[in-house]
Amino acid sequence: MKDYRKVGALTLGVIALLATLTPATVSAAATDGSNGGAQAGRGPSAIGAAENPAPDSCLHIRQLNPDEQKYRTVSNIPFTYTSGVYGANWFDVACGDLFFSVPGGQQALLDLTAVAELDCQAPAGIDGWCGGRFLINGLPLPWPDNTGRPDSYAWDSAHGGAVDWQANTLAQEYVVKCDATAQCFYRVQLQSALLAGATSVWIDDLTIRVDVTEGPVFIS
Repeated sequence: MKDYRKVGALTLGVIALLATLTPATVSAAATDGSNGGAQAGRGPSAIGAAENPAPDSCLHIRQLNPDEQKYRTVSNIPFTYTSGVYGANWFDVACGDLFFSVPGGQQALLDLTAVAELDCQAPAGIDGWCGGRFLINGLPLPWPDNTGRPDSYAWDSAHGGAVDWQANTLAQEYVVKCDATAQCFYRVQLQSALLAGATSVWIDDLTIRVDVTEGPVFIS
């Protein structure tokens, strides 16, 4: 695994500033799961019975430019979320939150991306899948809306069976309209769900990216 603390300390062509933002507590407590396995002691080979909180050890990175904000959250702690705890409900992913702001009277285009190693599992013969979505201030991305329903992803399929982890990407777009005269503040939260009979999802090496580009946004 890469040491992101060392990477964040290097001076590259672009300076990445470690954020001092305090992340909101992720509501993933009382989750039973396994933090060990076959991939150098990190794979999803088993699901334990002990009830432990989902780890929330995050590294926050940000770069603020005049018309563009770049936010990153990374976590290299694997965890398995199970249907025994969450059922088929959407749940917050640990280290899946970010915060940003937009000046009053301004628009901004948001690029939201989540990349992680995933292993979605379901019983044999069940076409289960594990969903992914972003919330903005507690709501699924509401605008622009071209589907008439909240937008979500099949982030991973359970067809691969057990110990079938691989890198998966979730990407969504959002247009912010700050109609207030004062600055508007926003919270981004990554969520997942165990759907269509899926029983667990293992998440590791998570990177959340939110790019905020201020200025008029045109949709055709």
